[in-house]
This record gives sequence, C-alpha cells and structure tokens, in this order.
Amino acid sequence: MTKTQISYGIVLEEEILYCSNEEKYMILEIILFVEKLIRGFNPKHTWRLNSICLKSAENKERLIIRHELTETNKNLFFVVCGVYEERSQEIRNILGEFYQKVNDTYNNRDVLEKCSKKPIFKEIIKIITDFLCSKYEILLEHEEIKQEVDHDTTNKLLYGGISSQGLPIISKLFEPTLLNNLDKEVTAENVELFNSSFSAQLATIEMNTIIRTNTYNIKEIHIFDLEDKKNNKIILYDNIDKHHFSLTIFASGNFFEIKDVMKLLKIQISKENILHKEFSGDIKLYKYLEDYFLGLDREF
Repeated sequence: MTKTQISYGIVLEEEILYCSNEEKYMILEIILFVEKLIRGFNPKHTWRLNSICLKSAENKERLIIRHELTETNKNLFFVVCGVYEERSQEIRNILGEFYQKVNDTYNNRDVLEKCSKKPIFKEIIKIITDFLCSKYEILLEHEEIKQEVDHDTTNKLLYGGISSQGLPIISKLFEPTLLNNLDKEVTAENVELFNSSFSAQLATIEMNTIIRTNTYNIKEIHIFDLEDKKNNKIILYDNIDKHHFSLTIFASGNFFEIKDVMKLLKIQISKENILHKEFSGDIKLYKYLEDYFLGLDREF
C-alpha cells in the first residue's frame, strides 16, 4: 500500500468537516446515512460505528472509523479509508494517531466544528496526515495480517430482509428487545412500526451508496456495542441476480461465522424464480420468502 491510497475524513453528525481527497467525498457521505440509523435507533448512545466496507467491480474500499461523542452528544467520526485488509493493525494505528493528534490540537470536540470553518483548518490537518502517511508507508507495505478469530461470542440474528431499489419487500425483526433502546414497550404494534422504520433505513443506506458513489455497493457495516462488548453488531448486504433485489441481515456475534451463514442464505434463496424476475410491485407475492429467515434464525 502506498500513501496515495489512504484518505482521511472527519464527519460530525450530518456534516463532513474534512476530506483529504475530494474523490472520496461521496464515500464519506455514506457515513451520514449510517449516522442517521445509529442516532434514530440508539438514542442511548451505546453503539459505535467501527467500519464500513464498500465493493465495486474492481476492489473493496474500507472505511475504518473511530466513533466519538462530543460534549453535547453529537456523533463525531474520524475516518481512514482505502483498499486494505479489515484486520490491518497498522491502519488501526494510523486511525488512533490521527484521532489523537487532531484531539490534541482541538481538545474541545465542539470547538472542532467551529474551527473547521476556517481556511487554516485544512492546512493543519494536512500537516498531520502527511506526517502519518510518511510514518506508516513502509509499515503498511510490510505488515503481516494476523488471521485471528474470536470464538468467545454468541451469534444472534436480529433482523433479516429483502428490498428492491430502496423498497423493503420482506422484513423480519427477530430481536424485539431492540425497542428497549427507544424506551418502547414490546407490543405487536410497536414491533411493526420499528420493523417498518428500520427496514426503510437499511434500504435507504444501500440505495444512497449506489446513487452517491455510482460504482460501489455497500457490503458491511460493523458496529461496536458498549453494552455487549463481546458481540459486535454487523449489517451485511448482498445482491440477488441482476434485478436489483437485495438481501440484508443484522446480527451480532462472530463476523466470519455470520458471513458464512449469509452466504448459505443467498445460495438457498437465490433458487426462487420470483427473485430472477423484475419486481412485480405486489409485496404479497413475496411474503412466503420470510420462511427463509425463520430457517436462518435456527442456524444461529
């Protein structure tokens, strides 16, 4: 990896404060939509966005993220993005040092927003990023990625669904206790409302990734849960055939095992002829596909 392949960003709520590479601006915008999901469904601020993976025909672009809260509980994201392995420790080291140096310079996070409006802000951040690129270039080129897998986890399916061009078709909430984050009573009506809103948000993230980047599809969203540190939350997306049907699951536990279950689900559900035709517009025709997610729940 060379230094030209690493880009840096700082995102605060619905605003991109800094982007080192204008060509990556559209990619950073994806964080804005994921931030809305986190803010809307986790008002207790226990979820931390950890990484996002986007895939094009040529490569995978990874956004490794440090998610902080400001003094006024705004979501603040420090981002390092590029084409590299998810388990790269050197990339995590870069991100940690990027955060630390910016934090040392603007030690009040709410002040960071005000300072970002000044022309000198970009110059100061560029000095930091140029230093990091120089320091880590050789380390990245010679890094050996460790294939460590943590089996001390409990896999749990939280949600599964199918959408077409941003419209949820099948959506099944498997963990009604997610409503507790919203201080909502677990009733049939509240579960239905949560399920409808959550599925719409997930589909919106996917569609906006395609619209904003033009060449990338979103594949993974990794979330660190402060209330369940051993079981990170993962959102996985995959496409079915060429007719813009998308498969989505939201789960917690071991990423690699969850990813394997997702692959199995795609193989099984892709056998359905209805998913190899254009979306009919009649959601009722797809209702039976929900059985695949019930079977998937037993896999977990």
